[in-house]
Amino acid sequence: MHFFIGGRLMYTYKVVIHPNNKQRTKILNTMNKCIECQNIVFDILNAYIKRKEKLPKCSEIRKLFTNIKKEKDTETINNRVGLTKKEQREKHLDVLFYDVSNDALKQTVKDTYNAFVRFFKKESKYPNRKTYKDNHKSFYVDPYKIRFTDNKVKLEKIANNQKENRQVLNYVSLAERKRIPTNIKYYNPRVVYDGYRFYIVVSVDDIHAPIKKKKELEDKTIGIDLNISSIVTSENKVYVSINKEKRVKKATRTLKRMQRKASRKYEIAKKEKRKLRECKNFIKNKKAIRRKQERLNNLRSDYINNVINDILTKPPKVIVVEDLDVKQMQQNKKISSLIQISSFRKFITKLKERCNKHNIEVKEADRYYPSSKMCSKCKNIKDKLLLSERVYKCSICNSKINRDLNAAINLANYI
Repeated sequence: MHFFIGGRLMYTYKVVIHPNNKQRTKILNTMNKCIECQNIVFDILNAYIKRKEKLPKCSEIRKLFTNIKKEKDTETINNRVGLTKKEQREKHLDVLFYDVSNDALKQTVKDTYNAFVRFFKKESKYPNRKTYKDNHKSFYVDPYKIRFTDNKVKLEKIANNQKENRQVLNYVSLAERKRIPTNIKYYNPRVVYDGYRFYIVVSVDDIHAPIKKKKELEDKTIGIDLNISSIVTSENKVYVSINKEKRVKKATRTLKRMQRKASRKYEIAKKEKRKLRECKNFIKNKKAIRRKQERLNNLRSDYINNVINDILTKPPKVIVVEDLDVKQMQQNKKISSLIQISSFRKFITKLKERCNKHNIEVKEADRYYPSSKMCSKCKNIKDKLLLSERVYKCSICNSKINRDLNAAINLANYI
């Protein structure tokens, strides 16, 4: 994936890693402590905001965690943070930070601080606390300390103690051999956990990205109409939605059944006032749900990639898509769930990313452009057009054309 950092074009690798049991425990422990660190920073900054005081500098908060690591004393740490014993037990603050990389903690502080800065600049919503139940966890790795071989990656502080052979334990196996280039400069490396698999995510300069031949552009414009049932282009290519396939429907039904089963167990345990953390069957069911969710996400991502590949077999100079108001569309309760799984924004983002590599211009038509209501031949605009009307019938030129194809042709003619 390509993107810009400080005016520099970067390429990001995301590769699955296979840690052993000891490494897995250590990685999850580091992630949980980074969550704890984030919550402490949130409490500190939130207290300043409630008192209507000026926020301290990010460097001052980072020094606090450096001192905490040096002291290795729970009472001193808890007194600094200013929490009661009950809150300490609830937030697991009896666990020390000394066995976690200092770089991971400092970057967590920086990320949390920047979240508040973005809020005051009105670029994002007010930050929230994180819980250990979050499926998506991650931590930062120092780019100067990370090392890649053909099939392994070295991560800092994965060994349990200093007496063990840290050199061996710090190396984690990669799922793909020779995928990530070695002996180069890396940017913003992170270890990510999605509730099912572990990944290493790292960025490199674009010159180290895999080289692909650029295709010659054809002098034409293609319009793409997105809807729930299919994706239609102005060249009359129709890509039926993957959500209509049997394998996706079956997987969706299975997922719903598994989620209902987990929900029933949770409600029973809540009434009996017992915890489900120790229940092995519940943990198995939870992992199976995550596996099924990942399967569905992979199928939908694969569908989007295949559609984009087919559209770009003969790449045009310009591609025009709709600027859809998804929030407004989701107000229709009958189709809101279908719109949610259609991933229109994901399709447009991936299309822009791919077109950027081939120097193809991607235009987004105005949100109120009447692509569906306008006749592609005489440009007559209808006052009303129901969703049930799948064939566009023009009252002036008497032309009949598929509604989605008509919209795609109008988008291709958009200036």
